[in-house]
Amino acid sequence: MYKKSLLALSVAVVAAVGLSACSGGSSNASSGGDNKTLTLAATTNEKPALDAVVAKFKEQNPGVDVKYTTSALDQYQTTTRTQLSSGTAPDVVFVWPGDGNPMATRVVAKAGFLEDLSSQSWANSFPAGIKPVTQSNGKTYSAAVTFSGIGAVYNMTAMKQAGLTPPTTWSGLLQFCSDAKSKGKAAFELGAQTNWVTQLIPYALTPSLVYGPNPNFAQDMTDKKATFSDSKWSDAFNKYLEMQKAGCFQANPLGTDYNASLSAVAKGDALSVIQVNSAVAAISTQAPKGTELNMLPVPATENAADTRMAGAAGSTYGVNAKAKNKDLAIKFVNFLESPDGMNLYAQTNKALPAVPNDSFKVDAALSTLQDYQKAGKTDPFMDQNWPNARVQQTLFQVVQDLLAGKTDTASALKQMDTAYTSGS
Repeated sequence: MYKKSLLALSVAVVAAVGLSACSGGSSNASSGGDNKTLTLAATTNEKPALDAVVAKFKEQNPGVDVKYTTSALDQYQTTTRTQLSSGTAPDVVFVWPGDGNPMATRVVAKAGFLEDLSSQSWANSFPAGIKPVTQSNGKTYSAAVTFSGIGAVYNMTAMKQAGLTPPTTWSGLLQFCSDAKSKGKAAFELGAQTNWVTQLIPYALTPSLVYGPNPNFAQDMTDKKATFSDSKWSDAFNKYLEMQKAGCFQANPLGTDYNASLSAVAKGDALSVIQVNSAVAAISTQAPKGTELNMLPVPATENAADTRMAGAAGSTYGVNAKAKNKDLAIKFVNFLESPDGMNLYAQTNKALPAVPNDSFKVDAALSTLQDYQKAGKTDPFMDQNWPNARVQQTLFQVVQDLLAGKTDTASALKQMDTAYTSGS
C-alpha cells in the first residue's frame, strides 16, 4: 500500500499534522557532511521504531549524531521528492517497496535518486517475496526492514466485554456488524477522511477474492490479459459497500481521520479497525493498560480455509545518491539490516522482520500474521506491482466517492483501469 502507501500501504503509515523534528530539532535535514551527523526522513508511523534503532546505533557509534524528521504520508512524499530533485534531501530516506507512488523504490531509483546497494552483504538475503520489490533493473536500491500485513485489529478486551468473537466467514462478518451495532459499538472504525486509509479494506479482501485464486493476476494485468473491471475487484468494492449498508462502520467514516479511528478502538468505542500492523503499536500506546489486541484476517468468502492476508515488505529505506554523509548512511542501513537492528525495529513497530530469524520474538497480536506468512497465505500489497502512482491515487478518490454515493463500482474500476494504462 505499502503502498499503504498502502499502503501503502503498506504499504505502511500514519497521518499527522505538520513536521516533527527529532534529536536536536534541526529543520535542515541535509545539513552535515562530516560523516559524524546523519540525516534521515520518514513517515510519522516509523517514529517509535526510529527512536529505538537510532538510540542503539548511536550507542554503538560514539560521537555520531542522527537528526531525523517525520511527517504525514502526503506531506512526506511531496516534500522528500522535491528535496531529492533539488539535491537537498536527507542522507537516508524512507521509501516504499516496488512501484506505485512517488517515493516507491523503483520510481525514485529510475530517476537516479537512490544509491545502488547491491554490493552490501545483505542484498541477497531477502525472501523471494520481498527481494524483487527492493530492486530496479536487477540492482538493489532499498533495504526492507520489516514484513507488514493488513488485517482487522481487534480490541479483544472490548470484544469479550461485548460477548462477541471475530468472524471467520463473510456472512459471519455481516452478523458481527449487526451484533456490534446492537451493543452500541462500531464493528470496524473507518478513518476514510484520511485518503490512504480508503485502500485498506480492498487490500484486505482481494487476497482472498483475486490474488489467491489467481496468483498470476498482477502479471496478467502487466501483460494486458486482465483488468480491474473484469475481475473480482468488483466483488471487493461491492462488499465494501455492503459493509457500509450493513452498518459495519461508525456514523461518519468520511468525517473520521486515521488518528480518531485508532483512538476509538483504543477506548473500546469501536471493536476493531482494518489497518496495517503498525496500528497495533499505535493503539497500544492509547489503550488502558492490559488491553488485549489481536490482528486477524478479514474474511471475504464463506470458506474460512480460503481466507488470505495482504502481507509484504513494510518499512524500507534507501540511501540518497547525493547524500552528504554517504558512508555513514550506508553504515546505518547496514545496521538496520543486521539481526539486532531489524529485530529491534520490528519489535518496536509491532511488525515482523523482513528476513525471518530465530532470535525474533513475535508479538502475540501478530502471531496469526506470522502463521499466514509461514504458510504462504499472503499476497503483496497490490500497489507494489502497479506501473505508476496514479493508480493508487485514483483508488483513494474512487473509494471516497463510493462511500459518498457519488459513483458506482463499475465507474470506479473503469477509472482505475484508465490510470493503470496511462503509463509509468
